Amino acid sequence: MTEEYDLVICVFGCDTVEKYRNQILKINETWGKDAESNPNVKLLYFLGEEKTSLQGSQYINLSGVKNDYASCAYKQFLGLKYIHEHYTAKFTICAGTDTYINVPKLVNYLFRFNHKANLYIGGHGDYRQIIDRTVYFHSGGAGFVITQECLRQLYPKLTTITDDWNELCSKNNYYYYLGACDLAIAYYLQHPDIQSTVIKADDCLFNGCNYKGNPCHSDVIHTKNIITCHFMSLEDFDEFNKILKLNNYYV
Repeated sequence: MTEEYDLVICVFGCDTVEKYRNQILKINETWGKDAESNPNVKLLYFLGEEKTSLQGSQYINLSGVKNDYASCAYKQFLGLKYIHEHYTAKFTICAGTDTYINVPKLVNYLFRFNHKANLYIGGHGDYRQIIDRTVYFHSGGAGFVITQECLRQLYPKLTTITDDWNELCSKNNYYYYLGACDLAIAYYLQHPDIQSTVIKADDCLFNGCNYKGNPCHSDVIHTKNIITCHFMSLEDFDEFNKILKLNNYYV
């Protein structure tokens, strides 16, 4: 029997570099506590195979995975593989360690969707031409959500998907996209054999800027609408955490 959760949070990170390790620790001090206090939510960190002093069941060291730029895609896809094999999650969100997740607001937001439908949910997206297809992708910085059914359909590809993507990019001179794991997952989820339904939320919900609107939404962001914030400094984490607590997380 696998453990069942409404939401599993897949955070891909690096604990061997001080900057990124500090981001992990800051998550644990702020929104990680909100995840931990909700019995229907599971927070997991997917890291390279090199172990450090960060110990606990929430830290998953992936065998054969390094802690470099290219490792992000492996951490994302192998993290999703691990989640499918060890948990039954209605929804899974993927994000990096410089992203703040308003956990109570995210859980409430996801109630409107059917986890048995094949859905790919997010925002702050863009388009890229990949061979003969124009692919829309949700910003990986802001984070994106996939349903249980979406993960089930993606699962058979997860062991080889990063290597397949690297080969596709190399063959077609898309070298700039090699580390673009948000674009990679969008490409495969919108492939004819999966065809996930894309749910495009407002940019301010899944927010690729920080909570102040920088760099591209200055004076547009409404704090009460934000579900996730990217480009967050350690100080931003603390400030935004205080705002949410004072306003009951806007739920």
